[in-house]
This record gives sequence, structure tokens and C-alpha cells, in this order.
Amino acid sequence: MDIGQLEGIGERLEEDILGILDRSGMYFRVFHRVKTVNSIIRKINKEGYGPGEDEKKLQDLVGLRVVVYYHDDLDIVRTILENTFRRVGEWSETENTDEEFKASKLNGVFRVPKEYQRLYSGNFSEYPIDTTFEVQLRTVSFEGWHEIEHDMRYKSPHGDEFWKNNEDLSRTLNCVLANLELCDWSTLSVFDKLADYHFQEKNWEMMLKGKFRLRFDNKPLADELVHFIDNNPAVAYSLFRCDRAQVIFALMRHGSYERLTYDLLVMAANDSLVAYDNKTQRRLAKLCHEVIRTERAARIERQELKRLDVTPSFRLQVTLSHRTGQDLNQEFLTAIQMIGQWAQGQFRNLTEDIPTTPVDYEYYVPGYHLTILGNASLGFYKLTMDHVDVTRNGVLWRTNVSLERGSRIRMKVDCDYYHTPNRLVRDSFSKPRFVDEIFRRIGYEDVIPMTLKPKKISHLKDLEEVSSFISDNNRTLPVILAVEEEDKVRQVNINRLAETIGTYAHVFVLEKKAIPILVDKSDYSKEELMGAVWVTFPDGSDKLYTRDMIEETRFDFNKYAFDEGNVYEKAFRHQLVRMIKEKNSK
Repeated sequence: MDIGQLEGIGERLEEDILGILDRSGMYFRVFHRVKTVNSIIRKINKEGYGPGEDEKKLQDLVGLRVVVYYHDDLDIVRTILENTFRRVGEWSETENTDEEFKASKLNGVFRVPKEYQRLYSGNFSEYPIDTTFEVQLRTVSFEGWHEIEHDMRYKSPHGDEFWKNNEDLSRTLNCVLANLELCDWSTLSVFDKLADYHFQEKNWEMMLKGKFRLRFDNKPLADELVHFIDNNPAVAYSLFRCDRAQVIFALMRHGSYERLTYDLLVMAANDSLVAYDNKTQRRLAKLCHEVIRTERAARIERQELKRLDVTPSFRLQVTLSHRTGQDLNQEFLTAIQMIGQWAQGQFRNLTEDIPTTPVDYEYYVPGYHLTILGNASLGFYKLTMDHVDVTRNGVLWRTNVSLERGSRIRMKVDCDYYHTPNRLVRDSFSKPRFVDEIFRRIGYEDVIPMTLKPKKISHLKDLEEVSSFISDNNRTLPVILAVEEEDKVRQVNINRLAETIGTYAHVFVLEKKAIPILVDKSDYSKEELMGAVWVTFPDGSDKLYTRDMIEETRFDFNKYAFDEGNVYEKAFRHQLVRMIKEKNSK
């Protein structure tokens, strides 16, 4: 089964329901999920499931949950869904007696629209699975409670044994349910009484807010409408007595609107739900249309399309190593082959004819674009790849890689991601796989050879050579100098550091015995250098991180908070990589 395609159907159904319910003005949340393969297997293997007409079928392969804030919204959403999709069977509702409490539920099954069924290229007709989706309706009060009850009561692997001889605790759990149900009904009672108070006080806008409990825009009720309602008590009474569900349906029939205002609600109610004379209705309708027309005219026009913002993700400029006795052109072709194979892997579900030799090539479908310019005799190769991010909406990736063969082979790699202006996008660091593959197969040089193992500094001569290298104007990558620590517990994992950044930075380790040499050659004390990490960039800027500074490094968002080991060290490596990325991108 293609779970990815089923996820796509779930996402589209969620978007559909979101778009429909947005027009209602209600407060709600929508979530979707697709059953995992293991969950599907467990369910269709239960007794009663099978391909026969009288046997059960799995109906919730795709499931959606609509969570509303107010209890009376459940029936409204149910009506909206019944009028939108083709329902299968009856709704499953909670059946309570007068003496018991159960978690309130309202579940309905609907046909997956044929236009979405066509999106699915697989076939599960041989299984007892229906082309349906389930919608569960919940209030906010019961949303979390259903998860608790399913896990600890109905779906407990221990069955009735879990609560055996603890009936008093089971009863206590039911008391919690009773309180949740009381919360739902008490909330409605509070706002109904509040609406009645504001009606008596002639606070029309606050009366509408308490009565209808919708996502109103901050724009107040127009002065013209306030004055009209003040002078027409029958209008005020009719608005107060309007059925909330009918007003919501009237708003939805009204068509699309960018924001829900009190003026719009008064107009929708007056157009179809009034209980006063026709003359008053016509006068109010004219006034409402004038107010709404003025509001629409004052709206800011939609912004024109703008260029996407670009955020650098990875940069690398290196010379490929050339071993004595090796054919330079063969190294050139080998590097191109690895880049081409990487591109084939990226586009494997789209096309199979991407070349791995230096020839011209182009592939394009909406969302994916690949161009290659290559000439073997001139020793030139350039690949540009654009593709949408399948996990983050509104993000487009671009990778540029070029090779130039002269007396040596120069390689340049640029990876960027594009996104809509002013949109906050999670920072990403993406190093294409071929970067490491070419490194392992051929190797890189940046004045000196690159390596994934830290180069040791043990004597004065070693230190002088490193100092000379740092001063070399031909160097294009940063240099990391890590100093050994006497206390192994506090020692930065220098080998791991080199493995992480060794393809785009030089890593050296100053052994403990050489620390006095560096103390003599620098302005730092032994205490400052012990366990420190020193970073220098080609532009001459540098940064010293002392052992204390490294230990104080923290993640703003710490995904490793409960991992074993030195979490601060992961945070420091993350900060170091980010700094190098930003420097390389300038």
C-alpha cells in the first residue's frame, strides 16, 4: 500500500474541510491521519472482517478529527459534513443511560470523492478495505480525554483485568467524565446569560458576541447599524432570538468573505431570518449593503507576486586531489559520474535517463527542473537542480555544482532554499551526498589535503606549519584548532568534530604536551587554552571558545535534552557548523 499517496488524500480532505468550516466562523481545529500498516493488519485480521458482502470492511483507512470549542457546534458540523460528502451508514453516537457517563463521541463515515480516489495508483480491492474516510467530532473538553480512555480502558491490552477489584477507581474516572460534560453545558449557559444581559443593556455588539460565539473581526459594529437597532426594538429582539445554527448556515450561503464582521452577520440574518415587517427589513438591507460596500472598497488590494527569498544552506569551493600517476581526465569523469548518480537518485521517481557523463541535458516538469551543461574536451561540467520540498510547503531547493578541469580540477557547490518573503522557515543544512563520495574516492585540497581525521600538532615545527597555512591567502576554508584537555570527561570529541566538518573545514588538534608552545606564541594562558577550540576564517577573523564557553553552549530548541552524553557538545558542534555555513555563504 502506498501510504504516501494516502497521506496526500488525507491532506486534501483536511484542506477541504478547513475551507468549508472557515466560512462558518466557528472555532475549530482539524487533524488527519492515515492508519499505519501494522494497525491495518491488526484490524482486518479481527473476526468478522472479510471480502464477503455480509462481512465488515475497514472504513477508517483515512481518518479526520474535527475539534470544536462549543458543544452545540457538533450538530452544526455534522450537518455541514452531511451536505458536503456522501455519508455511508449512520453516525455512531454515545449511548448514555441516566445513571452513567461516557465520553461523548460522534463519528461518521463518508465516501472518498472519486476525484481523490483517482489520485491513488495502488489497489486494495482484494482486502476488506472500503474507499471511505471517517470523521470524528469532538469538543475541546473531550478531545484529550478520548485518548486517555482508549489507551487506559477500551484499548488496554490487559482487558478487564486492568480494572479488576478497583471498581471504585473506575467510578472515580466516570466522575471526571461527568465534570467534563458539565463543563461543556455550563459554558453554553454562561454565554447565553451573558448575551441576555447585554441585550437588556442594549450593548448590541457584545450581545452578538455572546449569542453567536464566532470568530469576529476586531472591527466594531458600524455606528449606522447601532443607531438603526437602537431605534428599532423589533430588530434587536429578532437578532437576539435568531437560531445560532441558522445564522451560521446563512453566513455560509452568503458566499466567501475575507473576515467575519458584526455588520456581515447582521446583513446575513436580515436577509433570511428576520421576524419583523418587510419595510424595516428592506431599510436595514439597504443600510447593511451600503456599510459592507464601503468596507470592501477600503480593503487593501492583494499584493502582487514577489521574488522568493533565498537562504544559503551549504557552500564549498575546493580543488580535487590529484594523485601522481593518475589520469586527470579520468578523475574528472569519475567525479561527474558520482554527481550524475546522485541526481539519478534524487529524480528516480521522475525520470531514468539522467546522464552520468559531461553532456548537455534538460528535464522539466512543474516543481522539478534539472539542467546539465557538459563538454569533455573543454573540461567543463555544470549541474543545476530545482525541486520543491515535499515536507515543507512553500519551500524550493536549488543545487548548483560545477567542475572545471585545468592543471587541477576545481569544484564549486552551492545549495540554497527559496521561500516566500518574510516567511519564517526552519533553518536547514543540506550537504549533497556526492560531496562526501567524491571526497572518499578522490579527495579535496585547500592548499593542503582535506581529511576527516584531525591533524596532530605535537612540536614547534608543526605549530609553525599550521600558522603558515592559516596565513596563506590561497586558503578558502576555515581552520579549527582544538586543544586537548587533561580531564577526559570535559574533552570535546575532536574526532567526531573532524568527521562532521572535515569536508568543508580543516581540523587540527593541539596535543597536551604542545600547549606550552602555544602559550609562548600567543596571548592566551594555559587555563584559557586547555580544552578550547579556536576557529580562524580566510578573511582573517577568528574566534576562541574556551572550555567554559563550550560547556555553556545550549540549544534554543534542544532535541537531545534526554540523550546520554554531553549534550552541550552537540550544541557546540551545531553552533560551529552554523557559523561556518554563514561565513562560507558570504
